[in-house]
Amino acid sequence: MRKTQLIAVLILAFLLVGYGIYVKLSEEFNFNFTFNTGPQFYSSENPPDQIYFAGETVPLEDKKVSRRFAKELKSQTYWHPARAVMLDRAHFWLPHITAILKQYKVPEDLKYLAVVESGLQNVDSPKNAGGFWQIIPQTARNYGLVINDEVDERYHPLLATQAACRYLQSAHLLFSSWTNAAASYNAGINGMTQAMLRQRKSSFYQLKLNQQTTDYIFRILAVKQLVEHPKEYGYKVSRHSTLNSRIRMIKVNKSIPNLTAFAQQYGITYQTLRSYNPWIKKNTLTIKKKSYILLIPRKNTPKPPLRASKPIVPETTGTASSKPKESNANEY
Repeated sequence: MRKTQLIAVLILAFLLVGYGIYVKLSEEFNFNFTFNTGPQFYSSENPPDQIYFAGETVPLEDKKVSRRFAKELKSQTYWHPARAVMLDRAHFWLPHITAILKQYKVPEDLKYLAVVESGLQNVDSPKNAGGFWQIIPQTARNYGLVINDEVDERYHPLLATQAACRYLQSAHLLFSSWTNAAASYNAGINGMTQAMLRQRKSSFYQLKLNQQTTDYIFRILAVKQLVEHPKEYGYKVSRHSTLNSRIRMIKVNKSIPNLTAFAQQYGITYQTLRSYNPWIKKNTLTIKKKSYILLIPRKNTPKPPLRASKPIVPETTGTASSKPKESNANEY
């Protein structure tokens, strides 16, 4: 009898200790978002009363505009897991993109073009567009990107953002509207110009454009609303991206004759370096009058990671140093 009671007490103690450990772990580990396998719908019956894009009013009093916006907003919040992953990437990349937009005096809202274009991923399109900003080779060269046997800067998120800013600046000078400039990013300068001349209208919202371009702008508006107000649409998102703990940025301003050896300095393979930096095409990196930002896995960095104080903005000029220069308080 006593033996049975002793066993029962031991089992109870084991269960209590196990439960205590479970509670402790639950308190220590907080996930950035909660997955929900069910459909996720727009949580309000009507869209906001008023929204703005790049300082320009979106005419939601127009029933057609309001209806299209509400439809796209519902679509953008439908699949919760995919949107949560996108929001996590946005929390990592958008601060860096925003810093470059400010440098070029382009409104911050234009960053959402990259979200819609690629989901902030280095992807390719059937039309030979590539990178975060989905730029075709000729346009890339026209706006200052280098494409040669060593590199394809369309796939460098920060440098591609600089090229996108140059395009948007020129489009804004032509159309006097950031919304029109954004639309031209999809329809093309000629497409927007011809539509405005033919229809004698100067506002995107008054133009009859192809369905793809029309959907494009309303998708940008919906993504802006979602990223800036995730809780309103059922998303529980942390302020810090999971990528912060996985990726670190370093700055180099001198040519690297052997990227395999360079990668080994950081405890990674050349293949890993290439996977984190798909803009690199060969085992060498020639740098002249500029610097490059390289991504490496944080766990393989030789020094303890530093907490970022501000986003990185790539330099267009720089002085060569004897070894790769790590960014100062700008590392992720």
